[in-house]
Amino acid sequence: MRSFIFFSLITLTVPLLQGKELPQKSGTQWAPYVEWEIENESFEGNPFDVVATATFLHGRSGETRTTELFYAGDNIWKIRFCGTKPSRWTFRTESLDEDLDGLTGSVQIRHNLSGYGFVTSSGSKWAREKARTPRLEAFLPQHVMYKHPLGISQEAGQVEADIQTFLVDHGFTGFHVPVYCRWSDINHDRASEIDIEDPNPDLRTFEVLEQFIKKVYDAGGVVHFWAWGDEARTQTPHKWGLNGKVDQRLQRYIAARLGPIPGWTMGYGFDLDEWVTEEELKEWNDYMHEHMAWPHMLGGRHGDPNRGEDHSTAVSWNQVLDYASYEHHQPTSEVYTASLAAVPGKPVFSEDRFRIRQSERYQFKDYTEEMTRRGLWQSTMTGGVANIWGEARW
Repeated sequence: MRSFIFFSLITLTVPLLQGKELPQKSGTQWAPYVEWEIENESFEGNPFDVVATATFLHGRSGETRTTELFYAGDNIWKIRFCGTKPSRWTFRTESLDEDLDGLTGSVQIRHNLSGYGFVTSSGSKWAREKARTPRLEAFLPQHVMYKHPLGISQEAGQVEADIQTFLVDHGFTGFHVPVYCRWSDINHDRASEIDIEDPNPDLRTFEVLEQFIKKVYDAGGVVHFWAWGDEARTQTPHKWGLNGKVDQRLQRYIAARLGPIPGWTMGYGFDLDEWVTEEELKEWNDYMHEHMAWPHMLGGRHGDPNRGEDHSTAVSWNQVLDYASYEHHQPTSEVYTASLAAVPGKPVFSEDRFRIRQSERYQFKDYTEEMTRRGLWQSTMTGGVANIWGEARW
């Protein structure tokens, strides 16, 4: 996989705060982050379990954001930060690890003149903060089905062409990427294929994902992940325990490494009502938000309804998440409208994958090109429901 250089950082030598001072940095609001590297050879145990936090303070407003440092391999930890407001931010770290404790520094953030902030919502509308405007701008996530992390890394040269085709030429707003168990091993998406009792996050997977997010973000788009698949295919963390030690280690790592990068949202997976409870899903949602210093929309697809306008069985499920999600099969305008009304004040994601393919087995939910055009129109005109579109090849 080739490397990408996305932006440059300016290093100054001006003395800052007392303590173990790190180089002063400069960056641009949301575009997308700055980072510091710290070498630490004295740590004990699993480096992914070493906990260290950095608390950033915005001098003008008093706003604070606390994010965890993350292990980057070769005895290196990183502090990653995204400036949501222009002007100077200072930070200090805390950790029981002496080499990661008491580090101080600052970063000067410039105004962003053209980009977007983090995906959020305004009532039932999907929204993002946009440069030069103090208000949120509504947008509708219309995602294209895309490859898993290994596929992205193996065909890195195709990414720019696909961004041009789908985002620039065809007007889609981003891509949908299934990760599954590749969080722990980029080569395998099923837990049954990973013979490790206590897996760590795979650095290769995160290197691919963060570069892909950045490329899509630079084109004005958004990446939507499925964290997991379903239990029938062993594409879940059940093997290691939902919200257990291994699972929460991964959740903290996602929050620390991907959390400071704007331009992504996440669904927990699919067929969720078959393998995760509402309480377990809420625990995941709450733990992720507790450790992410920046906002990212999290949800989880309920199995109901496939057809019809009655969404009542999924209401309590969706109330604990950031957006309401359903497994619609060929939804009509009436179904889209009913989904928006079911949980007032939340944006909606029709989170099945609407595919064009020659399949008698799935003809009850697959699309044609004409149905795709109609579906894009209907989901937009009924108030803005997010969707995933694609072909059988992905």
